[in-house]
Amino acid sequence: MSQPDVYRQLSKKILLENSTVMQKIWRLLCTESEADIVNSLPATVEDLAAKFGRTTGEIQEVLDRLFRRGVIIDSVREGVLTYRMPKHPIQLHDWTISWPEAPEALMELWREFEETDYPDLLELVTQIGLPAFMRVIPIDEAVSPRNQVLAFEDAAGLLRSSSTIALTDCVCRKLMKRCDRPLGVCLQLNRAAEFALKRGTGRRISVEEGIDILKKSRDAGLVHFTENSAGRVNVLCNCCDCCCEMLRFARNAKTRGVIAPSRYRASVDGDACTRCSLCVEVCPVDAVTADAGDAALVNGDACIGCGLCAHECPVNAIALVEVRSADFIPS
Repeated sequence: MSQPDVYRQLSKKILLENSTVMQKIWRLLCTESEADIVNSLPATVEDLAAKFGRTTGEIQEVLDRLFRRGVIIDSVREGVLTYRMPKHPIQLHDWTISWPEAPEALMELWREFEETDYPDLLELVTQIGLPAFMRVIPIDEAVSPRNQVLAFEDAAGLLRSSSTIALTDCVCRKLMKRCDRPLGVCLQLNRAAEFALKRGTGRRISVEEGIDILKKSRDAGLVHFTENSAGRVNVLCNCCDCCCEMLRFARNAKTRGVIAPSRYRASVDGDACTRCSLCVEVCPVDAVTADAGDAALVNGDACIGCGLCAHECPVNAIALVEVRSADFIPS
């Protein structure tokens, strides 16, 4: 029998107990009996079979369906296969939108969530200073001097150090459809890559193809993101400022805590600046201004250190300079 308000309980586990939209999302993704199983995770197939009085084969069929939908993920530790639910709403968002058979009703609910309950969560994250979900990876060529770039903030280096790389569609542009920038540019690494390959939501690619994707994304004005950790990462996103579930909220001081900037900040050589304003146009967070006749000016509080302005500058008048120490990135 289903536990009371199981969908509310699942929402609470990802910090959104009072979100009616999130509860609707869970209802669309899981029947009550499936939701009870998800609410019992982490667990093994054997644990769940014993708890619910069903055979391991029956439980495995349910878990396979939930896995395909992106509701759960598996992991093997010390030879034991265990399943768990997403740790936070961004994981649930990304995993379920990439579900190949995702119905339009699910997409509509996610769009509603991003416009209603999600900003409140981001305001809370920002107000109480919780660690950001993701962080910006700078364009390597924009950093001056370039030898300052550390291994865990070098996009190409992250690809080279990954055991597996899979290419997937950007779930944000798939959902919001607000621009025509490249869709197939999201790079899944390591465990996330294996997850995508098992679900059939991505294809295996080489390091060289991954580097080409980074260049393609940079040239399209997309920002590199990864998890906010100095440890081994599992995703390398290439995000736009109109569809991204995080970047589009970075312009607002109340919600910008959703992402952490890189350790760098754009710096303009006023003497070299030609006042072309290309940097103003490409900045994804409106951190660069250029009044008529004046050199470009960077708002240090708003700059996320992505390097797009430096990449776009035709006279190399902009560079990224280090403004934060290495321990700014959580270990």
